[in-house]
Amino acid sequence: METSDSKPEEAVEHQEIPPSPQDAVTARTKAEEAATQDGDRNAAVAVNNEDSDPPEKVSASTLMAVFFMGLSYVAAISCGLVMPAGIVSQIGTALGDMENIVWIPGGWGVASAVSFSIAGRLSDIFGRRYVLISGQALTLIGSIVGATAHKTTIVAAGSTIIGFGAGVIFVSYPGISELLPNKYRGMGIAWTEFCLNVPWAGLGVLIAQEFVIHASWRWIYYVGIIYAAISMTGTAVSYFPPSRPRGDYDKSRWQEFKELDFVGLFLFCGGLTLFLVGITYLGKSSYSVAVVASTTVIGGLLLAACLAYDFTIARDPIFPLRLFVMFREFTVHLIILFVAGMIWQAITTLGPQGTLYMFTNDPIRIGVLQIPNNISGLLGGWIMPSLVHKIKHVREQILFALLMETVFTACYAAVVPNHEIAWSVMQLFGQSCFTWVTLLAYVSSGLFVPQEDFGVSAGLIGTFRSAGNSVGNAIFSTILTSQVNKQMPKRVAEAAIQNGFPAARIGELIPAVVENAVGVPHAFASIPEATSSVISATSRAFKEAYAYSFRRVFYATIPFGVIALGFAWFVKDPSPLLNNHVAVHQEREILSGKRVLSAREQEHIEKRDIPA
Repeated sequence: METSDSKPEEAVEHQEIPPSPQDAVTARTKAEEAATQDGDRNAAVAVNNEDSDPPEKVSASTLMAVFFMGLSYVAAISCGLVMPAGIVSQIGTALGDMENIVWIPGGWGVASAVSFSIAGRLSDIFGRRYVLISGQALTLIGSIVGATAHKTTIVAAGSTIIGFGAGVIFVSYPGISELLPNKYRGMGIAWTEFCLNVPWAGLGVLIAQEFVIHASWRWIYYVGIIYAAISMTGTAVSYFPPSRPRGDYDKSRWQEFKELDFVGLFLFCGGLTLFLVGITYLGKSSYSVAVVASTTVIGGLLLAACLAYDFTIARDPIFPLRLFVMFREFTVHLIILFVAGMIWQAITTLGPQGTLYMFTNDPIRIGVLQIPNNISGLLGGWIMPSLVHKIKHVREQILFALLMETVFTACYAAVVPNHEIAWSVMQLFGQSCFTWVTLLAYVSSGLFVPQEDFGVSAGLIGTFRSAGNSVGNAIFSTILTSQVNKQMPKRVAEAAIQNGFPAARIGELIPAVVENAVGVPHAFASIPEATSSVISATSRAFKEAYAYSFRRVFYATIPFGVIALGFAWFVKDPSPLLNNHVAVHQEREILSGKRVLSAREQEHIEKRDIPA
């Protein structure tokens, strides 16, 4: 009896446990990391071709979650930024305040830049579900504020709320990526660009102009309310990612909250806000040198203090040093996007202004001419990233895209102010490149950074991208304004005097020329000396002054493009990792009724802890 009883126990004790699918995935991931860290591209490709990681079928519930996460960007970006920026002058005119219209897009940019990294880190600790839903709720609130505002400053406040929510919503980038096989990450992120571009951002300026003419500019925010409500409800119903992304099941939520890097958060939020407010203030027509200098310097010092604290003192830093030392895999993308974003923003912000002052003051015509610029996101943000797993050679794609952006932006100087169609069509290619590079950065860095830092890495990419946009907007707007202030009065006066206009009345003529350029009827009614020849000559001089000034802007972008290309040379190519591996799975599949394992059960399985 004793012998017969002991045999089953011995058999159980020495039974070989077959490897689980999770073990296979873990072993594969470690092999990939070892191969790529050693720089052995062939070894990484060999790992990629192994049969240990068979293709997985993406569930309907996961596709549903990805669908609603992509839909979130309509309210956050299309209705919160793109369309209001296209009619910001009309909003200011309707509300009787043109001085503060700069804060409508400016407030969005500052708030989103701040919230990107904060939300990313919080989603790494507390899970992405509720962080994402809170961002969607903020875009809903901001849209309501914008739709009901009766002052420009209130519209700007609503835009700021939407911007903060947009930065939070960007946790869906890592959220989408980690639910899909590596090779389809580009396609998943590209879905977000498709949603925000079709049709709302792609035809954004035209749609916004139509709202102004036939209804009200408030309809921009009404559409945002609708999309924010739908996306928030759909996400709440379908998206159930791992509730503990870092796998730390031994700590309570309260313990994790108390261990947050509050010092780093305070220094980062305060520093970035002050820095970007100063930069944005530089873009106003009349600005205080003291305000710009003090806010940017103090903000920069606080940001430096944040990094110093996080790299040396913080126990659980919001910005871990281990990320920044991954130069070729991660940090180089931050530099590239900051610099390339400066170039992109120069045309995004100033392009409609250039169309108005150099080509036409017909609002519908302006909207039509801006279509190639607006739909550039489809080419660079949807089509090209969707093919990343087919094209591969990610590093070469980034280099090519940056070269295109640099060349096309410089070439705009050759077509103003006489070639309207070329000015419009060339923006399709010049502007598409930055979105292409951005999504490649998310895909590339996401394949290298540790899973527990996936959220903060994506947030940092968003922060540097947005900060670069703000800096570029300030720099190139300042160049344009300074050149126009020098060139326009001089050229208009010369043209008027050459056509017989009295020099003593030039001071009255110049405002009329500006009003005529923007389409104000009967702008010269109070100036009888303004003959048809004077009007024709001064109008031409006005366009030439703006063309000269815009050329200075386009030429100024070239050194920044060269810098971005130089850094892109060091990008580490993630192509060998574009495989079938899926980083995480949803804890609940609502359409299949799949059983949800608790955190403790998952930990029990992962540790292969077999009960006695």
